[in-house]
Amino acid sequence: MATLNLEKISKSFGDARVLQNIDLAIQDKEFVVFVGPSGCGKSTLLRIIAGLEETSEGRIFIGGDDVSTAPPVERGISMVFQSYALYPHLSVYENIAFPLRVQKMPKVELDKRVQKAADILQLNDKLQLKPGQLSGGQRQRVAIGRSIVREPRVFLFDEPLSNLDAALRGDMRVELSQLHRDLDATMVYVTHDQVEAMTMADRIVVLNGGRVEQFGTPMDLYHHPVSKFVASFIGQPNMNFVSGCVTSVDNTGVGVAMEGGGKALVLPVEPGMLKIGDLVEVGIRPEDVSVGVGFDMHVRVLECLGGTTIAYGALNDGTNFCASLDGVTAATEGASLALSVDPADCHLFDSHGRVFRRKNAPKPIV
Repeated sequence: MATLNLEKISKSFGDARVLQNIDLAIQDKEFVVFVGPSGCGKSTLLRIIAGLEETSEGRIFIGGDDVSTAPPVERGISMVFQSYALYPHLSVYENIAFPLRVQKMPKVELDKRVQKAADILQLNDKLQLKPGQLSGGQRQRVAIGRSIVREPRVFLFDEPLSNLDAALRGDMRVELSQLHRDLDATMVYVTHDQVEAMTMADRIVVLNGGRVEQFGTPMDLYHHPVSKFVASFIGQPNMNFVSGCVTSVDNTGVGVAMEGGGKALVLPVEPGMLKIGDLVEVGIRPEDVSVGVGFDMHVRVLECLGGTTIAYGALNDGTNFCASLDGVTAATEGASLALSVDPADCHLFDSHGRVFRRKNAPKPIV
């Protein structure tokens, strides 16, 4: 396997600049996920790594080798696409073996590699079947097997689970994580689903408007987002954002009166240039909320999931709010519910979406 380094990667389509000065260092055997909204450039960046798109600027290194101008076949990569792209008239065995037959690999070595991939993906009893006889998850495993037999230096995945139903996506997330451990391989994975990113990645690249917004471990991004954009994108259900006004600034932190009501909170954050009267937003994750005296939410909808009850509603000023509570919480749709939150769990953002770093928090990697 190999390291993957991107230096000052930019890409334009005519006047439209879709990637801007991307610098990334992906370690050997690391599982890195690119996430971001549609149009942020994540699939374009993956295709540039694969050699399917040319860069406008910048260089790409795989295992220390400059492959910026090398064709895909010479880069030592293998790519799994959203569509399975299997040959319907060929058996599972022949679909997996196809790239090796193109290379004219001797039959003994070819068979050895196909059998090894089938063992890893638990496809041994499916080798003689045609793709039409398989489930969606099994067909995606065949597509992955076709990549494994090439023994690439870097595996690339472009939203490989998006065609599967929710239950099967959950199963395949586990299988892909296990595959990464079995192969001990360098993998780069693109998805719009932040749950996939959080559960599978060693590190996550959050892209926004063609730029890297933040690059770090899932827990780095969850606990220490560098911006409102990252905070809103990571976490399920999404973070709540409540408008407020600064009431105090001192060594203990920043006091904020929330427009949604309740007593002022003193958030233990570095105040920067904040002063009394400045408008800010308080970020509160639904899972950090508990029942208690602090502020009131008018409950509109309850989702009772057994161990967890998710309450959707609004604060006194009409701000939408979500709380993830214990499953035995006594709450009623159409009624008010008193909630509280520990200020140490809150995040603070200025009017431009920039975060104020929590006291004693590690410096984030951007």
